Amino acid sequence: MTGLSALAQLGLTAQLNDSFAHRTVVGSPFPGVATNFLISGSLSNATIEAGESFIDDLSSGQTVWGTWTAPANGSVTLSVNAKTFSPLLTVYAGIAPINDPGSNMLNPIIAPSVFTNLSLIASNNYLVCYEHAPCGCHWRERNQITFHVTRGQAYQLCVDSAIITDAAIVQKSTPVILQPGNITIYGLSWETEFTTNVLTGGAFFIGMNFTRAPDNDDFEQRTAITGKRLSILTSNGGATRQFGEPDHLGNSGGSSVWYSWSAPTSGRVTLSENEVLPYAPPDSTSVGVIITTGPDTPPLLSCGKEVDQNPPPIFYPVFAAYTGSVLNSLIPADCLPAKLNTFPHMIEFDAVKGQTYQIALDGNRGTTGDIPFYLALTTAPPNDNFAQRIQLHSIYASATGYNAGATRQTGEPVFGDSLGKTAWWTWTAPVSGTVAINLEGSDYAFPVAVRTGSALAGLQIIAGGNGGVSFEAVAGQAYQIAVSDAAGLTGNIRLKLQAPVVELSLLRTQRLGNSARLYYAALPGQKILLQRSVNGSNWQDVQTAVAERSPVQFTARPAPGFNGSFYRAIIVDRNF
Repeated sequence: MTGLSALAQLGLTAQLNDSFAHRTVVGSPFPGVATNFLISGSLSNATIEAGESFIDDLSSGQTVWGTWTAPANGSVTLSVNAKTFSPLLTVYAGIAPINDPGSNMLNPIIAPSVFTNLSLIASNNYLVCYEHAPCGCHWRERNQITFHVTRGQAYQLCVDSAIITDAAIVQKSTPVILQPGNITIYGLSWETEFTTNVLTGGAFFIGMNFTRAPDNDDFEQRTAITGKRLSILTSNGGATRQFGEPDHLGNSGGSSVWYSWSAPTSGRVTLSENEVLPYAPPDSTSVGVIITTGPDTPPLLSCGKEVDQNPPPIFYPVFAAYTGSVLNSLIPADCLPAKLNTFPHMIEFDAVKGQTYQIALDGNRGTTGDIPFYLALTTAPPNDNFAQRIQLHSIYASATGYNAGATRQTGEPVFGDSLGKTAWWTWTAPVSGTVAINLEGSDYAFPVAVRTGSALAGLQIIAGGNGGVSFEAVAGQAYQIAVSDAAGLTGNIRLKLQAPVVELSLLRTQRLGNSARLYYAALPGQKILLQRSVNGSNWQDVQTAVAERSPVQFTARPAPGFNGSFYRAIIVDRNF
């Protein structure tokens, strides 16, 4: 309360009144200067009035009132503190503000009013349920609430003493009469006992903080941004929701700021916080094992942990993009939420050169925060089109790439749930046999298809799968490999291809002391790799050669048999 005490020294305080008709005007004597106030009061001798709004089974009826009129759109946070009781804090709207030119916070001129058209805006009460079901569910109070406010709207602040209900499991003796002889004995049982307390309200303090809406709160005042890659340190603190504003990506939001961006070229756009830690999911409550040791042991020593039935939402940004120039007729830009741990709230969409996009940055369920906002535009990869496919070589091939910004050509075939955002590779089989393609390490389990043919329109599919595929290859055949988007999602691609190991026949060995010359049968143009091993499973590459004629020869040092060495020659590629 230190900072609020300083406000009190400046006279930025208000004490709430028992009478609603004479409720205290909360505000600054210096309009436009102060946004923080210290509100004080006491519920001692406070009463409830006829027709007064209160929350059934929670409000005790010891109420004091104040009124505050929002100078601008924004948000208000109320922090309540009391030593002797649990304050129930409620905020209503619907009454015309007390507004007299001669009124100020220190010497208000009060206009009478009645309880009409009150609507509940916010309250600090929330419901908890004990882990042990017989203990039931009960109301509790938070020490802070935040709500949106509208310029010129009067808000009625009410402080009450909450009715607190608690439960406990207690041991009770139950009389049991036995026949004959009418002998009474007492058995022990464990039962739930409820207690209801209405603590007499005493002194309390409320810290009030008003955050004015940012300049780009309204769609009409959106901020223009430019560039293919840009970053902005932004905040949606105090931001509000306009009438007719859509739910961004299905999130109710309520605290949006707006930007306008025109695409300098076509490509894939991502909106994100960039390199943030993965968003941690809420903890779940575990149910432990209950051990019973005898009839005198309670099923639970207490009611267990309280579980909040409606915990406050945790802030994370919600991004969305639209086309259009009128708020209530915006067209979504087909934004897709990424599914990457390192970018937990990123979205991506396709941008068209020259098109203007309206970008909203909201908070989860209306929450607010300060974040870095990154926009990145990625153009099509070099191997986007079939004609620019990249060649792969060898029975072991690896490649990196991406399909962000990739497009679908006219007549381009698609596979699986892909939208046709494809990157292309080509590979000619040096050997026959089963070939495996693996996309492990890619951003997603992208659909991958293997086809034959030399023209896009005449391709024939051989095999396809998500995250990888295998197929039977024929030596000398060219295969076209397409890695597409995962239901529209794009990103980095890690591709590994493995073909069978085919060993050449050893024709003869010529010993040369501790070395030897090895001759293998080969076809002209074949690329041959000589490998050495001492256990038959771990092979080391020794030398490669391209066969000009058969046989192909290698010099092996040490010779086969020395130090347990033996050799093999395998086909790794071929000049086609």
